[in-house]
Amino acid sequence: ALAADWLRFVAGLAETQAQALSALADDIAAADCVDEDGRLDLAGLPRLAVWHRALGGLADGAGVPDAPAVAQALRSMRALDAVAREAVALRLLSGETLPGDLACAPLVAAALELVATVAAAGAAPAGVSSIDEACPVCGSHAVASTLAESASGKLRHLHCGWCNTAWHHVRAQCTHCHSSRDLAYQSLARGAPDAGADGAWRAETCDDCRTYLKVFDRSKARAADPVADDLASLELDLALGEAGYRRPAANPYLALAAGAAD
Repeated sequence: ALAADWLRFVAGLAETQAQALSALADDIAAADCVDEDGRLDLAGLPRLAVWHRALGGLADGAGVPDAPAVAQALRSMRALDAVAREAVALRLLSGETLPGDLACAPLVAAALELVATVAAAGAAPAGVSSIDEACPVCGSHAVASTLAESASGKLRHLHCGWCNTAWHHVRAQCTHCHSSRDLAYQSLARGAPDAGADGAWRAETCDDCRTYLKVFDRSKARAADPVADDLASLELDLALGEAGYRRPAANPYLALAAGAAD
């Protein structure tokens, strides 16, 4: 129940992000976060005044203040000064959060994602490879992948969980070790590979490096969102973890959701 309440809080944050976008988009663009090579330094975002404005705006619109998760997040964040908020953001980006960061981390993550997504929207990095597992804009690992129909068949794109950049990657190849030898596709339906209720989502597992990445098929679920649906399929992560597989990089919200469920 706690995790469910927490995930509803995160869903509310997504709505608040959309509302904050129009107010902040011009200022984020003016902050000139992307360098001449089309690259974005995520670690530099918490130092920007516009990031602190985004964080404050998300807190103001976070939802019903008497909801436990919302109230705790607001109390935790408002107890921190600007320097402490920046420190939480940097720990979140490095994957080294402290127990005391958990309450306000969803707000911090949402502000980072909002600023990074707007800043990356106009980026055109050079040298993008179809075998890179890292985001060509901010360098983060892919959080999930999608399949979409094209004139030449289904194309796979990897998706960044921080700046929401999508980039092409060849299919039937592990995005982590690049092996094509021991790949399988796992879902929860009936506990069998390739089963999925409608085949819209599953995980590609690699037995060479024991990693996995979720795949969302947009030809079967047009509205699939790789970041949001990654959260919605937390049960698959738990099952794959029990089977000995790991993610090269976690969805920042998913990592926090696991902590909330503990």
